[in-house]
Amino acid sequence: MGKKSKIWGRLAIALLAIVMIFLGLFAYMGGFSSVQVSEVTFGPHTIIYATHRGPYEEIGSSWEKFQSRWEKAGLKECKSLAIYLDPPDTPPEKLRSILGCNVEHLDASEQEKLAQEFPVFEIPAMQSMRSEFPYRNMLSFMLGPIKVYPEFQKVMEEKKLQPPVAFEIYGDPDHIEHIEFIMPMEEPRTTFAPLEDAFESSL
Repeated sequence: MGKKSKIWGRLAIALLAIVMIFLGLFAYMGGFSSVQVSEVTFGPHTIIYATHRGPYEEIGSSWEKFQSRWEKAGLKECKSLAIYLDPPDTPPEKLRSILGCNVEHLDASEQEKLAQEFPVFEIPAMQSMRSEFPYRNMLSFMLGPIKVYPEFQKVMEEKKLQPPVAFEIYGDPDHIEHIEFIMPMEEPRTTFAPLEDAFESSL
């Protein structure tokens, strides 16, 4: 009995250590942080973009191709963002995502040069829901939406909103500090028709 008690005691200590490590990691990732939702005016912004059709898990490869193109075109810093056009119950293979760089900080000649290589979309000023989530590592791209979108859903149900799209703002891909989540509150879906058309032309 003595040896068994020692074994069980060690297992209990090891299990407790694992749990503490997990809880510490979860806290570091922002898992215990409260999500604050505010109403803000988002936009106007000018973006260049590329399209991605398919599961969100495969966006990384599309982003790498897009980044290679904008670097080759001479863009030194991409203020990155994504626009998600479809509701979450859409079949993964049909999900449409826009991968973009905010280029409004560039002068007119630089924007014109990029417009020769990429499609351009003008995001209008929109009254929107906003929240943010700290970025720690790649897991933040999964944990952030899990924490934020249920809080957005509560506001949508309370105010009977049907946001046309969802934005996620990342900033400099090499130095992301937080992920900003934006959902327009009353903007018509037709505002984003050019982005939907981009997928039709790519078929």
